Amino acid sequence: MSRSALMLASGGVDSCVGMHILNEKGFRLEALFLKMTGLLEEERALDSARRLAQRLGVRLHVLDVSQDFRREVIGYFEQSYLAGRTPNCCCICNYQIKMRYGFKVAERLGLESVATGHYARILRAKVPLLLRGLDESKDQSYFLHRIPRQMLERLIFPLGELTKKEVKSLAGDLGFLPYIHPESQDICFFKGDYRNFLKKAHPSFLIPGAILTVDGKRIGTHKGISNYTVGQRRGLGIPDETPFYVVEIRAKENVIVVGKEEDLLKREMTVEDINWIVEPSRLGSLRCQIKIRSRHRAAPALLELLDKRGDRVKVSFYEKQRAITPGQFAVFYKGKAVVGGGRICG
Repeated sequence: MSRSALMLASGGVDSCVGMHILNEKGFRLEALFLKMTGLLEEERALDSARRLAQRLGVRLHVLDVSQDFRREVIGYFEQSYLAGRTPNCCCICNYQIKMRYGFKVAERLGLESVATGHYARILRAKVPLLLRGLDESKDQSYFLHRIPRQMLERLIFPLGELTKKEVKSLAGDLGFLPYIHPESQDICFFKGDYRNFLKKAHPSFLIPGAILTVDGKRIGTHKGISNYTVGQRRGLGIPDETPFYVVEIRAKENVIVVGKEEDLLKREMTVEDINWIVEPSRLGSLRCQIKIRSRHRAAPALLELLDKRGDRVKVSFYEKQRAITPGQFAVFYKGKAVVGGGRICG
């Protein structure tokens, strides 16, 4: 009996090459395009997905999940900035929208697995492990850390052992390039500066307030806390011999705290709302390498559980890290394996 899978299709190069690979391996394959934003760009991506699926002989299903996307992702994005936190929408969307709906549709269609075009790997063992992709420059394991381990057993990442260069080359050899929707690095539900999106959606986010130094001296007025993130230098309007940076956002007080470069360096942080892929009791040691944002180079640290369930941990880095940002996600690695991760809260 042939294996079966549902491929999450985006109209881009990664998902179409992923479909080709699974086709070549003999999978009974169907594809799913999730309509989330309702934007013109999404319609163009859907058109590409349709043409690619037809070329590959794969049936494409289309599902409108825009209401859930508005609540789970856009709502999360807006509320994060309102609370003085810096969000990462892809971490939320991958589990809350893509995986949840992918598995629902796969169940309905009687398909065993869900596949995506992410650059990551699954190690099949007693406890399945989420691993970094082979191409470290494109590794997306950080964005997948919130997926529950029971889902990992049925996930497939056909590009995990390939580099982006190899994927693009294969797409060219197969004649896919004329059909492929171009990739974008922007957040999918708006274009340009996020501040313009917030300003249009929520003018109340832009209430001015005090800019304080780390020792409590008022030196300016900010334009609304949603305009700022920890580590930001531009847009403060405070001239000095050396630059000021945002080092803290106090949303309840409507205050921005600024300091110098050295004030951005911290050795400790607290992480909450943790998804453990490997239970802490099975780790042997709570020494990990930790990424504090997607492009951060993982740094060695020690974890200390703050409750019995491991929902909150204290992280102590061996060396100070720059601009630890509440709202971003900290992801814990043991070598190439993701063992867990959660939201930075302080």
